[in-house]
Amino acid sequence: MKLREGGIYCLPNGRELVVTINEGNGRIQLRGCERFEMSEYEVDAAGRLLTEGKLTAWDLEHLRDTGRTAEQVDSST
Repeated sequence: MKLREGGIYCLPNGRELVVTINEGNGRIQLRGCERFEMSEYEVDAAGRLLTEGKLTAWDLEHLRDTGRTAEQVDSST
C-alpha cells in the first residue's frame, strides 16, 4: 500500500493519523490528528507499524484511507 503525504488514515480502533514522509531518508511516520495528541508511529521495511521502536498489532493493511488530507500549517505567519 502506498501512503499519501498528508493523507489521513484510520486505524481499526478509530484513531486517525496523518502521514509524513521524510524526503531525506524515506522514513514514513504517522502522527495523531488531534491537536494535542502525541501519538507517533513509524512504518518499518516490512510495512509494520511501530511506536517508540516497538511493534504494534497493526501493519499497513490495517490502515483505511479516509480520503481526506491534512491542512498544511505555515509556521512563518
